[in-house]
Amino acid sequence: MKRILLVVLSVIILCSLSLPVALVNAYYEGYATTNYQAIEEPVADGKWTTDNEWTDAMIPPNLPENFHWRQKWTWPGNIIEHFLIEFFIDDTDDAGDYFQLCIDHQANGGDAPQADDLKIEWVGHEELTIYQGDGTGWVEFTDYTWETDIYIVDSIDSSPLDSNPHWIIELWMDRSAPYFDVSGAGYAPWIRLAVYDESTDTLAAWPPTSPDVPDDWGLETGTTESIPESLTFVTAALLSSVAIVVSCYLLRRRPKTEKN
Repeated sequence: MKRILLVVLSVIILCSLSLPVALVNAYYEGYATTNYQAIEEPVADGKWTTDNEWTDAMIPPNLPENFHWRQKWTWPGNIIEHFLIEFFIDDTDDAGDYFQLCIDHQANGGDAPQADDLKIEWVGHEELTIYQGDGTGWVEFTDYTWETDIYIVDSIDSSPLDSNPHWIIELWMDRSAPYFDVSGAGYAPWIRLAVYDESTDTLAAWPPTSPDVPDDWGLETGTTESIPESLTFVTAALLSSVAIVVSCYLLRRRPKTEKN
């Protein structure tokens, strides 16, 4: 009985280590997503160009109501990261609307933005401003090139996720640009995304935390694989665990069988 309990405990530990959410609250717990290599290269036009344009990107867990986003990356050449953002309740182009993307490039957290932290803001559907942390807050960062290092475009349109016209944003950034390079974090930076609708005074964020506290941002893990279609990573881990259990059982049984 004790052996069975030990085996079961080992399986639980293995599965826990295989899950994308860390046991230690190094980032905001429950908010981790995987950035897969694209199968379909997206067209940056602020809408779904085809019905399968974004189906090869993971849907993050714990998305707020009426707010959707996902990401993927393309290669060869420079590594380009692509984001899709949809805010289903916003069907206007108010000057006070904004989208916000925060990135902790070193995944070192902190209770205030550091020099390796960036905040990207798209305000009023037309104005891009990027901020860099200075240890206590944010200062404007201007050392980037529009349409070479980063590009954002949006529209009010329908999509496969909602047939009603709503705010759709597409963003891409060149990870080879030093200020967008997340290799220092092992391509596992901490991130936070938010959208705001001025008409309804509605803010939605993933995670639902402050843009000024990197400790409370989510996790993006990059992979060179394309998104699995049938076998998830957790399922594979469970199958591996079953194999370990069977192997342990047979190894325990063999000496007794040979002795007989």
